Amino acid sequence: MKPIAIGIHDFKKIIETGSLFIDKTLFIKELIDNTSAVICLPRPRRFGKTLNMSMLDYYFNIKYKDNPDIKGLFKGLNISKEEDKYLSEMNKYPIISLSFRGLKTDTFKEFKKEYKMLMSSLYASYSFLLDSDKVDSELKKEFIECYAKKDYILTSAIPNLMLMLKQYYQEDVMVLLDEYDAPIINGYLKGYYDDIIAFIKQIFVKTFKDNNDLKKGVITGILRVSKENMFSDANNINVYNITDSRFSTHFGFTEDDVKWALKEYNLSDNFQDVKKWYDGYLFNKTIIYNPWSILKYLDNEDHSLIPYWVNTGGVELLRNLVYKLNSPSSMLEEFNRLIEKEKVEHVTLDLNMDLKYLRARIDNIWTLFMLSGYLTPTELLTDYKDVTLRIPNIEVKENLKSIARDWLVVEDVSSDTLIKYLRDNDLDNFKKSLENIVVHGFSYYDIPSNNDGENFYHAFMMGILYSGSNFYDITSNRESGLGRYDLMLKPKVNGIKAYVIEFKLVKDNNFDKVIEDAFKQIEENKYELSLKDYDVTKMVIAFKGKKVKIETR
Repeated sequence: MKPIAIGIHDFKKIIETGSLFIDKTLFIKELIDNTSAVICLPRPRRFGKTLNMSMLDYYFNIKYKDNPDIKGLFKGLNISKEEDKYLSEMNKYPIISLSFRGLKTDTFKEFKKEYKMLMSSLYASYSFLLDSDKVDSELKKEFIECYAKKDYILTSAIPNLMLMLKQYYQEDVMVLLDEYDAPIINGYLKGYYDDIIAFIKQIFVKTFKDNNDLKKGVITGILRVSKENMFSDANNINVYNITDSRFSTHFGFTEDDVKWALKEYNLSDNFQDVKKWYDGYLFNKTIIYNPWSILKYLDNEDHSLIPYWVNTGGVELLRNLVYKLNSPSSMLEEFNRLIEKEKVEHVTLDLNMDLKYLRARIDNIWTLFMLSGYLTPTELLTDYKDVTLRIPNIEVKENLKSIARDWLVVEDVSSDTLIKYLRDNDLDNFKKSLENIVVHGFSYYDIPSNNDGENFYHAFMMGILYSGSNFYDITSNRESGLGRYDLMLKPKVNGIKAYVIEFKLVKDNNFDKVIEDAFKQIEENKYELSLKDYDVTKMVIAFKGKKVKIETR
């Protein structure tokens, strides 16, 4: 039985160790047939992007031209059965292969330092250029400066290296750039988004736009960052999202791939269970399985059906966006409804996203959920308006539940405990527990001091109360009586109280006046009219930063 190469992204190692390999070598054929100078392939994490880039390197890299062992890696694979048009491209071009995965720093200054280190390491692997008479002497000087990490125009490092490689090999250069958007997402999270966009945009323009030394560029990532921001000047980059038919079968496992793999491990009888847990991604017309999850399932001694795939980077970004959205409570209400119904309807997708403006619309968040692998279209997209997105499988649903809990982990107080206090009408313990959360845990969320703070508390409470959705119909910002309440808990079961909750920002430390005014607002606007058949408790949560006071009537 073949070993499973978990976490190994080197194509050569996988083939040489006889590990299980799902043949994706026809990606090479489609890449050769594609006339685009540069292609960008956004896909979710752990869907085989890095392994595919490694495969391209071994296939096209001219440095392996006289190495029969490298040519032997492809023996018997699908690409080896193709006509000479494709086989003649093997080991023909100089390659620059690099990843931006590790370029995650707290400041832009630190990013530039790390990028300088990356370029120095890249140049070190081409030190033979310094000994060649084919390479221009002035370029050699720049080579030495870059390698020595001296002051250097960093955004010119890749195109300069391309020119030197072309002089040496007399062939155009292929550039393989993996996880290009990792520093962009990190820059957004750390507060230097504009700087990182401007920097990488210069790299793209110099490397990919009208570069006479470029044979072809292949770029991977998770997001398709806004064309206006990233690709406006480098406008020869063609992007193939998960909604496109081209390249749709080369990332992730198709159903036939999974059936073949299960057969290899004598697990064919488990196919239907595996399908429920790990399939369901719709890449254009093709149903795709999460490859990481399938490999982990096969590698698990007990072949347990459990969640294996956790998109940690995407979670951090999604959480950040949700809590800073213009209406985060509405988003969390929709999030709760998504997990209950396993779908969200009437979404307008924007695949050309600008992270800077993502917070403006809930639909932008749903788009990001889709691109990150948490949601998938219910059918082939012919239009990006009025789209229905669904949870692909059991694994993702379990992950989404876990995400909701993880966003709200504070000290030892769980949301289940708070819900129990409400169900039991134990308001003293509810107040103490919630106040404890605010005092000891809210620094993690960096509470806004302006009016956005009310949105923050509103969103936090929506999330906290998520675990109570089996007991309450939880709604926010709805019309009732003569106004719009902040939050309402309407019982789904008999014998428990209903709640109307109002959030108020205290600006001058006069908590008592703010609370009294809030109760007056609830009474005058008759918010409880929607709950006329229930025993209603009215609650006001007044706050200023980490100071909070909760009263009920």
